[in-house]
Amino acid sequence: MRIAVLYGGDSPEREISLRSGKAVAEALKRKRHKILLIDTAKKNFVKKILGVDCAFIALHGEKGEDGTIQGLLEILGIPYTGSGVRASAMCMNKVITKKILLYHKIPTPLFLEVKKDSPVKPPFPFPVVVKPANMGSTIGIKITRNRKQMLSAIKECFKLDSEVFIEEYIKGLEVTAGILGNDNPKVLPVIEIETPTGFYDYKAKYTPGGSRHIIPARIEKRTLKKIEDIALNTYKILGCSGFARMEMIVKKGVPYVLDVNTIPGMTDTSLFPDAAKAKGISFEELCERIVMLGLERWQKQKKG
Repeated sequence: MRIAVLYGGDSPEREISLRSGKAVAEALKRKRHKILLIDTAKKNFVKKILGVDCAFIALHGEKGEDGTIQGLLEILGIPYTGSGVRASAMCMNKVITKKILLYHKIPTPLFLEVKKDSPVKPPFPFPVVVKPANMGSTIGIKITRNRKQMLSAIKECFKLDSEVFIEEYIKGLEVTAGILGNDNPKVLPVIEIETPTGFYDYKAKYTPGGSRHIIPARIEKRTLKKIEDIALNTYKILGCSGFARMEMIVKKGVPYVLDVNTIPGMTDTSLFPDAAKAKGISFEELCERIVMLGLERWQKQKKG
């Protein structure tokens, strides 16, 4: 197949996208596909993708993970990997995601939307977590211990995003659940994340040795089943397809959903490929399977 791997872009997550895209391109080449590696930050990138059999979206953050590139590919009539426009847009915005989860009684930390230059009174005790609504890779996220730190973090977040919220801090075991599939998705082995600082931030995610991925997770079977069920239910409720990764915190046997990544990192330190490997799926096979899932979803969509 002739596959365009879309990577780079101009979001704050560009560097991670470049790494993901290169890794995916090399893997698909090894599967004997013809690969066009295309940086969407270049003005003429649209011309280059015309006529391909599928676009593998390896973009992270704004204009890549938020439904924008998906909408463009829909208009151009080009099949693509991962979730569609609506699911991508919803999952990219953490506030919208949390509102949907709460409606469906999926455990997620309590939160409060913050208005720029307006008073902020947390409805939960410190520490509180300050987050931009539309950033991935833990960019801009701060755990704040007092009001002064919180207000400073909010100010910094508004430099990154027009939407900011504060979230209840839940101290517990950090885990991630990767999901692969369309109509009949399956949960990959759950990974327990261990970091020296206790906070799985940008540095911990993308620096070799910055975190440990423990597979299988050191969790009792009953709690593990809850994690898998909640992850799968979240995936279906939000209308995800292809693949996604749920970030969760487990406290007293209750898994709380923190974030839904519809385009998980595909770098040498990324969690999703590690989970697939633990299931016996090689990186090359994983990338090809994601392409095939994208084509399957596209064909079904066009049939109506």
